[in-house]
Amino acid sequence: MNTSNIQLSVTQPQKKLGDGYLRFKLNKSTTAVLLVQFTQEVVVLPNDAITSIPNTSELLLGLMNWRNRIIWVVDLPRIFGFESNISPMGQCNIIMTRHGAETIGLMVPEIKGTVRLNSDNIQPADNQVAPHIIPYLKGCIWQEDELHLVFNMQSILQSLFLQEK
Repeated sequence: MNTSNIQLSVTQPQKKLGDGYLRFKLNKSTTAVLLVQFTQEVVVLPNDAITSIPNTSELLLGLMNWRNRIIWVVDLPRIFGFESNISPMGQCNIIMTRHGAETIGLMVPEIKGTVRLNSDNIQPADNQVAPHIIPYLKGCIWQEDELHLVFNMQSILQSLFLQEK
């Protein structure tokens, strides 16, 4: 009988790298992140690619054509009480997001790229941000001495201003 000397090597469990997040600015001093699983694409468009709709909330910038679909575009900084950074002649960064059947564009002033963060390190945002922002957050996380607000996409999409469209 032939017997083989098979040795099994025991490998160390891989260290969890963290979840992927899209990092962006809401204003010069506020950084936020959104799980990449909710992000379909980031597009940079001239402002005139968004058609404003009269008699809608000031939070809704208007409609845009994205891959032959008409999508609402929301001014994300304004939702949280920050000043809008839209210049009439400039371009805007739109994060195309999807949660369930809802697709919406979130206009942000600056995209900072992607980052891996360990979701276990998310802390309550109670003492870190204004109270009116908390319902839209999963919490906050520190990275490289910078506070990142961690958005809850479901809360944003279910908020009242989107239900009124």
